[in-house]
Amino acid sequence: MTIRALKITALIGVAALAAGGLSACGKTGELVQPAPLFGAQAKADYDAKQQADAEARAAKRAQPDPVSTDPTSQPLDQAPYAQPIPGQSGPFSHSPQGALPSPGTAGAQ
Repeated sequence: MTIRALKITALIGVAALAAGGLSACGKTGELVQPAPLFGAQAKADYDAKQQADAEARAAKRAQPDPVSTDPTSQPLDQAPYAQPIPGQSGPFSHSPQGALPSPGTAGAQ
């Protein structure tokens, strides 16, 4: 192997290690601003803001979830199929006058 091939192989290996190491560096969720490094007033403002944010999150968690008006989000209180035809007492009884006959039944003239 030549020196150039060794350099390219080493560079690819370093890039692969760096990509593998950096792949898990992402933070999920809400990003938090770090505390200021200098200034007592800036640090006090930061602490007050963090405290207010924590209280707001706690108050939001304490509130109940709003009731949804979407009918599909509530439990079923009746059967999920169509209502029976008016005038028909059961699935095997005679149909009301004017209803179409069932396919394959006698009655064709």
